[in-house]
Amino acid sequence: MADPHTVIEALVRRPFFWRSDRPLPLVLVVGRDGGAFDTARRLATPFEDSLPQATVRAGEFDTLRDLVEALAGERGQLGKPVGGSFLPPPRFPLVQFVLWARRQREEPPPGEPADAPGRTWPPDPQSRTGQEAFKERLKDWRRGRYGGDRGRRTAADFIGRAATTWVPVGTLAAWGLGGASDLVGLIPWALGVLVAVVGTLIQAMLSIRGSLFNGWFRKQPYLTRKPFERMAKYALRIADASEAEVERLLVHALCRDLRQAYQKWVIPWPSWGRGLYAMLVLDARWSGDVNERFLRTLEETVEETGLLPPLLVLAAVPESFAPGPRPVTGGRLAELPSLVAAWRTAARRRVPPLRLMVSAPAVPPDDDHRPRLLGSRMRAVGYWCLMALLVIGPVVLLGRIQQDRNAHCGGLSWVERDGRECVGVVNADGPAPDGIFSSGDITKLVARIDRNNALAREAGTFVSVVLFGEYSVAQDQNDSAFVGARAELTAVEEYQRGVSGAPRLQVLVANAGTNFRQGRRTAELVSEMAAEDPRVLGVIGFQRSVRGVEEAMRTLHTAKIPMLVTTATADRLGYLPDDPSRAGSGGYPSPYVFRLGPSNQRQARLAARFARHRLLGGVRKPSAVVVQDRTDDDNYTNNLADDYADEAAAVGITVGDRVAYQDRGTGMDLAVSRACAHGPDLLLYAGRAADFLDFLRYVEGKDCGKEPIRVLAGDDVIKAVANRGAEIGDYRRVQVYYAALASRELWRDGAVAPTGFVQGLLSGRHPKESDDNLILSYDAAKLFYERVNAAYRGGPPSRGDLLYQISLVSPRDRWNGSSGVISFGAAAHEPEDKTIAIMKVTGSGRSEVAYRCGRLATTEPEGGEEKNSEEKICPDLDGDDRERAARNAPAAIPSAGPSTLSLRDAAGPGR
Repeated sequence: MADPHTVIEALVRRPFFWRSDRPLPLVLVVGRDGGAFDTARRLATPFEDSLPQATVRAGEFDTLRDLVEALAGERGQLGKPVGGSFLPPPRFPLVQFVLWARRQREEPPPGEPADAPGRTWPPDPQSRTGQEAFKERLKDWRRGRYGGDRGRRTAADFIGRAATTWVPVGTLAAWGLGGASDLVGLIPWALGVLVAVVGTLIQAMLSIRGSLFNGWFRKQPYLTRKPFERMAKYALRIADASEAEVERLLVHALCRDLRQAYQKWVIPWPSWGRGLYAMLVLDARWSGDVNERFLRTLEETVEETGLLPPLLVLAAVPESFAPGPRPVTGGRLAELPSLVAAWRTAARRRVPPLRLMVSAPAVPPDDDHRPRLLGSRMRAVGYWCLMALLVIGPVVLLGRIQQDRNAHCGGLSWVERDGRECVGVVNADGPAPDGIFSSGDITKLVARIDRNNALAREAGTFVSVVLFGEYSVAQDQNDSAFVGARAELTAVEEYQRGVSGAPRLQVLVANAGTNFRQGRRTAELVSEMAAEDPRVLGVIGFQRSVRGVEEAMRTLHTAKIPMLVTTATADRLGYLPDDPSRAGSGGYPSPYVFRLGPSNQRQARLAARFARHRLLGGVRKPSAVVVQDRTDDDNYTNNLADDYADEAAAVGITVGDRVAYQDRGTGMDLAVSRACAHGPDLLLYAGRAADFLDFLRYVEGKDCGKEPIRVLAGDDVIKAVANRGAEIGDYRRVQVYYAALASRELWRDGAVAPTGFVQGLLSGRHPKESDDNLILSYDAAKLFYERVNAAYRGGPPSRGDLLYQISLVSPRDRWNGSSGVISFGAAAHEPEDKTIAIMKVTGSGRSEVAYRCGRLATTEPEGGEEKNSEEKICPDLDGDDRERAARNAPAAIPSAGPSTLSLRDAAGPGR
C-alpha cells in the first residue's frame, strides 16, 4: 500500500505560488485505547521540526483558553521558530489580544476581588472609569509585549516587511517626479526617501501594535467590535463576556491568524515563502475534554464562517465520536489515498465537510519517513530573493536610471552629458530644462524659442530646423564664442517669432559643446533624431571653423541632411576626403553644404588688395607680419594665416615672418615683440576675438615702426569690436581695420534700400550683438523657411525637396538677403561674389565702411564703387578655387547648373 506519510506530506505541502491554497481536513483517527493517538503522533513525527507544529495530549489543559494560549499565545507552540524554514514563525496578534483582554478579568486592581458577588471588576463596558483603566492597561501591554531581543527581532521583521513595499513606492515617487539630477535639484530624491521612510515606519508601527489586523474584529460574528469602537472598550467587553462567547472568538481568531500567516498578500509578506502548512496533533479521545471541545468548536466556527484554517489537524477520537451534520468520508488507513481523493472532490465546495475519518491499524506506522522539503525551502529562498530585489533592486534601478538621466541631462532623448556640458538637441522633447546652459542670456533666448516652438506645435503643421552651435559657453562679453552664440539665437528667434503662416517653424537647438568639441557626436544625435522625425528638414549654424564643425558636417553629409553654414569661413570647410577612385583630387565639396558667408580666401584676398592699394599705396616695398593663433584644431586661424601670406605675396607685400601664439592668448607678448622687431608696415591678425584686445594692447605699448601702426584683422574680431569698440578707438598709435562678413554699416549710406531686418538694426536694435553672426543667422533661417515654402505642397516637403529648392538659389535666380545678394555655385555651393567689406574702427569706437565688394541687392549694378577705378580690388576675389572645386566635384553634382534628378536623388527619400 502507499505510505501514509507520503499522503500527509502531500497534504501539508502548499501548491505552487500561482495556485490557490487548498482546504485541509480534520483527519480523525479512530482506535481502541491509545492506538489512535499513537497513530496520529507517528504520522506527524517526521514533520514536527519542519513546519509550525503542536501536540496536545489529553488532560493537559483545564480550559479551552489555556489550550489556545499554549498553541498561539506569546509563547505558543505554533509560533515557535522552525529551523531551516528561513522564515519568521506565524504570529497571532488577534488571539493574543483576546487572551490579554480575557486575562484582565482575573487581574483586578489591588484590593478588589474578581468575580465576587456585587463585584465592580471587571467594570461595566459602559463605564468611563473602566474604559480609562483598560486604556492604560492596553498601553502598558503594547509597550511591554515584546521585550529585549525578542522585541528587536520583531521590530526588524515588521520593518523589513514594510520596507519591501515602501522602498519600491518611494522609488516610483522619485522616478515619477523626474529623478534626481543636478539640473532639477534633489527634491525628487528627498520626496522619494520621505515616502519610503514614512511609509515603512507607519506600516511597521501598525503591524507591531496590531492595528493593521484589528479591523478584522468588526467583520467576524463573535463578539463583533462595533463601528468606531475603541480597542480599550472592546477589550472591556471581551473581559465581561461569557466564557462560551470568548471560546468561539478565540478559536475563530486562531483560524484568522493562521490564515493571515499563509494569505497571499498584495504587498510582500512571509506568507509568499511558506511552503508547508501548520499541523496540530490532538488527543481528543475523552468525551467532554477540553481537546474534544476545541475540535468541535473549530469545526463549528469553520462551518459558520467559512474561514478555512491552513492547519492540518490529526486528532485521535473515540469510536463513539458523534458524526457531524454532513456525511463523513471514512475508511481504513490502507485506503487513505483514495479517501483523500474523495475528500478533495467534496472540498471543491466553499466549506467542505472537514472530517476525514480513518481507523488506526493494529500495528502503528513507522515514523522514520524523510520528507522531501527542498521545494518548500527553495520557495522560502525565492521569497528572500524577492525581498532583496524589492529593497535593493529599486534603489539600484533608480541609481541606474539616475545615471542614465545624468548621462542624458535629465532624461532628454537626444542629449548626452560631456563633463559639465549637455551636448545634443536640448529642446527636442519640449522646453530645455533649467540650468542646462551656463549663460543667463542664452537660457532666456532658448526659452523664447521654446515658447515659439509651443505655438508652432499647437498650430499642428510645422517643420523643424536645427540650429547647430556652441551654447554651453560661459557668459563672457569678450569671448567670441559667447557673443556669436547669443547673436545667432537672437536672430533666429526673431525670425521664428515672425512666422505666422503654414507651416509654422520649430527651431531645435543643438549644442555641440565648448569649441564644438562634441560636434561629431551632436551631429550623430541630430541624424538619429532626423531619422525618426521627417519634419526635421535641415541644419543651420556652424559658427566657427574648427575640427568639431568639420566632423559634424561629414556626419550630417552621411545622413543626407541639408546644411546652411553662417560664419564658418575656412576655405575647404564641408569638403569630403578624397574618393579612392579619384586619387589626387584633393577632396570634393559635400552637395549638402551651402555656405552663406565668404571664404577665408576671399577675405584674405580683399584684405591684401585693400592694404596694397589703400593703406600702403605710397610704400615702395611694403612688408607685413602675420600674427596667428596656432591652436591645433582651429581651422579658421591657421587657414586664414596661410591665405594672408599667399595673397599678400601675390600683390607685392613681403611677409617677413609668421609669428604664433596659442589658444587664449598664451605667448601673445612674445609674438607681438617678434612681429614688431621686423618693423612691418602692416600687421595681419589671424586670431580670435577673445585675444584681440590683448594683441592691440601689446602693439600699442611696443615700438612697431612708423606710426600709425596699421592692423588688419579677420572677421572674427567683429565680436570684440561690437562690445569694446570705444576701448579700441582710444588707442592712438594703432589704426584698426577688419574684415566684415556682414554689417549693418554697409547699408547706412542709403545706396540700396535695406531689408526689414536691417532697417531694425539701423534704428538701434541689438546694438551690442555681433553683426556677422546676427545677419547671416537671420538670412539662414529666412532662406531655410522660404525654400521650405517653395517646396510645400499641402504637406511638409522631404529633405530632398529642400535640397533641390536651395540649389535653385543660383546666379540665374539670386536671392536678396540682409547680408547681400545670395547665390550658390553649382558645384561647391559656395556663395557667388558674396558681399564682404573692410571696416575701420574710428576714434569714437564706431565702425565705418572702408571698402566693400559684392552687391547688397540684385538691383545694385555690378562693380559698385570701383567701376571707374584703376585699383581693381574687387574683380575675381574668389579666384581659381571655384574652378578647382568644380573639377573635384563628384559626377552626381552638375557643374553647369542644378539638376532636379541628381539633387533629389542625392538627398534620398527625405530621411
